[in-house]
Amino acid sequence: MGAVTYRDSIAILQLVVFPVLLVCALITWKRTGWKAAGKTWRFVISLSLIRIIGSICTLITIDHPTENIYIAEAVCELIGIAPLMLIYVGLLRQIDTEQRMHPKFLSLVALTCFVGLILGIAGISITDDNSDTFHANSIVKAAMAVFLAIFVVDIAITSWLYSQLRSRLSSFQKKLFLAIVLSWPFLLIRLIYSAISDFTDNSRFAILVGDPTIYLCMDVLEEIIAVSLCVGFGMSAALEIKANQPPVYSEARKDLRPGEV
Repeated sequence: MGAVTYRDSIAILQLVVFPVLLVCALITWKRTGWKAAGKTWRFVISLSLIRIIGSICTLITIDHPTENIYIAEAVCELIGIAPLMLIYVGLLRQIDTEQRMHPKFLSLVALTCFVGLILGIAGISITDDNSDTFHANSIVKAAMAVFLAIFVVDIAITSWLYSQLRSRLSSFQKKLFLAIVLSWPFLLIRLIYSAISDFTDNSRFAILVGDPTIYLCMDVLEEIIAVSLCVGFGMSAALEIKANQPPVYSEARKDLRPGEV
């Protein structure tokens, strides 16, 4: 059996954290409503699954360092930004209950995320790089530019929506706003890491073979904290909805059945 490296330990950390986030997202999705909150929590689940699969691929390479496994690991690393950005679009959908913003606009932002995802996958698939380090081609760089633009748009949308709803925000909406705003610094560092990796030739930021400490601090931990804030505040908001639901009385037995709707 091969030796477990520093980077393998980071994969183990992700295997510990992301299954927990996945379960929490499922619970929150159920309590908030499968239909109403589907466009938020399904992306937390998608991101968690991508990170779990990528971590498993990393650990497989300890004993079976094949090219296909390395490619799968790189794909999981690169495509995770799309569901991460879509989480924030979904949170904005939940906040905008009065539809102050045209629904098609947020749909367009979400569609742009998928365009970035498609570009990223296409860019990886046509990469012909015989070196040990992945070098982003123009298509992968275009995908990264799309995600950076979406981050700027996300800040603008959130700021505008808060100014429109500030005087009538419910506690549920406030918590989702906090989830977005408090996670912005961590999301920004995460995006900066990927941008440096894609737009420069700095070997310390190279996919799979870069400096593991930089990867841990600017990528993995930032992503975990950002998603944990979204899930934590989302769960708190969902529990508040549940607590504020009026009890329902059975006509036949006149017994109290709290929480039924």
